[in-house]
Amino acid sequence: MVEFALLLPIFLAVLFLIIDFGVGINRWVIVTNSTREGARIGAVGASTTDIADKVATTSNGLLDAGDVTIRYVGDGDGAVDRGESVVVESDYEYGMITPLGAFLSIAFDSITFHSCTDMRLELPVSGAVDNSGGDVCS
Repeated sequence: MVEFALLLPIFLAVLFLIIDFGVGINRWVIVTNSTREGARIGAVGASTTDIADKVATTSNGLLDAGDVTIRYVGDGDGAVDRGESVVVESDYEYGMITPLGAFLSIAFDSITFHSCTDMRLELPVSGAVDNSGGDVCS
């Protein structure tokens, strides 16, 4: 009984770490793939509203359309032409789901997953404005 009482907290901490790590990796992959899907439909000429909706839909409820930032990066002439870039970014705050999160909240409350995808435009986008400023994915 004494050995069990001494090892139980360590066992539970390791188990909770494994669970949180697995769920966290799953959420990170979902957010990354969602921005990739949004950039893909943006590359073939979709509007910014359609891109944001696609990201929100493919994120399985993790992201809203308002969490998505869409930029067009061109050569600086103001227009966005074929061969230039569409950049789709989003942030997701992941909070621990196990009781281990209560102990770790002393150091941090959540982990921010930032996803940025840059794809070249295959078709020109009507009404798109070149708003490049700084790095493509920062």
